[in-house]
Order: sequence, then C-alpha cells, then structure tokens
Amino acid sequence: MPFDWNGKRGKLVITILAGILGNLLAYLSTLLISPTPQIAFDLSHLATFAIAIAFGPYYGALTGAIVAIYPYIHLGVLGSYGPFVGLPIFIGKAMTGYFCGLLARRVHPYLAVPISYIPESLYTLLFLKAVQTWMLPDVLTWDVISNILIKGWIEVFILSLVLETVYRRRILETAVLLLEIFIITLLVEKQGTYALALVLVLVFVIMVTIDLIDRYRGNDKKDTQGPT
Repeated sequence: MPFDWNGKRGKLVITILAGILGNLLAYLSTLLISPTPQIAFDLSHLATFAIAIAFGPYYGALTGAIVAIYPYIHLGVLGSYGPFVGLPIFIGKAMTGYFCGLLARRVHPYLAVPISYIPESLYTLLFLKAVQTWMLPDVLTWDVISNILIKGWIEVFILSLVLETVYRRRILETAVLLLEIFIITLLVEKQGTYALALVLVLVFVIMVTIDLIDRYRGNDKKDTQGPT
C-alpha cells in the first residue's frame, strides 16, 4: 500500500523533516552573523512559514516549535538565558507558525509572513524586558533588545520575499538570485563562505520542497473534483 503523503501521517513526516532542515538552517545562519552572544541571524522560520502556508496553522505551529530547538540550545541551554528561562522561545516560534497558517489562505505570503510575525515580535519584547528586569539588566540593555527585534524583522521581510517568489512559481529566478548573493559574498568576504554555501543550498532545497508540496496538493484537488 503506497504511503499517503496527503494524509495526516504524510503531512506529519514532512513537517518533522522541514523542522529538522529549519534547525540546520538556524545553526548555519548563526555561524554567519552573530554580532553578540544574544544576537544571532536565524533563518529557521523559513521552514515554519513553508509548512504553515502548505498545510495550515496546526502543522505550522508544530514546525515552529521544532525549529526552536537549536535557538533554545544556543540561547537557552548554552546561552545567557538558561534552560528554564529559554523555554518561551518554543512558544514564540509556534505562535508565528499558527498565525501564518491562518493567514495563508486569505492573503499572499508577502503579507501573511510579516503579519503573522507581529504576535511573536510583541511576545519577544515582553520576554526580553522580563529577562532584563529580573536576570540580566547589565547584559540585555535596550540597545541589545532593539537590535534583536530589528534583526528579527529583517529576517522576516527577507523570508516573505523569498516565499512570495516561490508562491509565484519563480523557482529559476530565485535560484539565480541565491547564486548572485553567494558570488558577491565570495568576492567581498571569504570568511564563512562554506557555511554560506550550505545555507543557500538548504534555503533552495526548502523552497523547492514548498513548490512540490503545493503542486502535489493542487493536483490532488483536481483529481478529487474530477473532470468537468
């Protein structure tokens, strides 16, 4: 009996695999840009948004929780937050996946992605202010907090453009854009080139996966409707 990728088990498997890729993406992107121990570039939400757009809010929330594993280890277990205080990271990322899944059926990704990030951004602000007040007043200054929030929004706007490109089936144009970014980085800054190459490969793999999932679901709907 063939495995049903459109069923609940199939979607769950794809969600878990996307979460794993998201964690790899978080790890590699952190290697590239980490101005301070509290600030690290993190593209893991690409997997969150991808699954939320393809499968809906509940799978998006699950993916968000899964992709939070590496940020939790990096900032919580091994970082300044600690293993207990770092746990809210899971909640914030899951919130974004859930809201993106709700919005994806109503608006295009370039709108669904940034709008769905608003609750997590506010949640992050409250979380960081609480940590600043009770634990790290000298480490988490307002400059650090504002930079974390700005960094998050820069990531989200980048991902919204990428996902909108994929949504419009412009895979080839996206691949060319990623190649141009890699060449420019290679010429300007050689440090971290291999890590950047891996990040770009992972980004492209996830984007292609989104496109294939969306196409497969579209074909399944046509088959269900039957000939007209």
